[in-house]
Amino acid sequence: MKETFGQYIRFLREQRGLTQRALSEAVGFRSLAHLSDIESGKRNPAKTTFAKFAKALNVTVNDLESRDVRGPIGAAKILFSRKPEMVGAFLIIIEAAQKMDAEELVARVKMARPETGSSAAAPKGRLESIPAARPIKAPEKREQAETNKLAPQPTLF
Repeated sequence: MKETFGQYIRFLREQRGLTQRALSEAVGFRSLAHLSDIESGKRNPAKTTFAKFAKALNVTVNDLESRDVRGPIGAAKILFSRKPEMVGAFLIIIEAAQKMDAEELVARVKMARPETGSSAAAPKGRLESIPAARPIKAPEKREQAETNKLAPQPTLF
């Protein structure tokens, strides 16, 4: 079984002789329970705290990121709790993804987001015939309200 992020944090903390209180303060947590929940696997840390953990434990951020084994469902739950409007967009993506392979899906996402700094060109080969992905336009508020009245909104969880 692969060691969880929390188990790795506990190992590093104990190896360095730090108490939970000392590490919690170094990372900037307001409560000791937050770190305790991370170490026990009840909670995942925000990605923004990785640099603070790395500094306090004298490891690299890459080392910590390689131990972050939370799955895509956990990441989706976090995203949807913060941005519930994304559920509908992801349902559309999931429906479309069932008709293509991973390479094609990644190429389409990259074509739709050329501002990321990576090459916006699709890979050569069969993907050349794929039309460029268009951003999904959010419905107007009135349209959205009417849609909400007509059918219940689907949920993934």
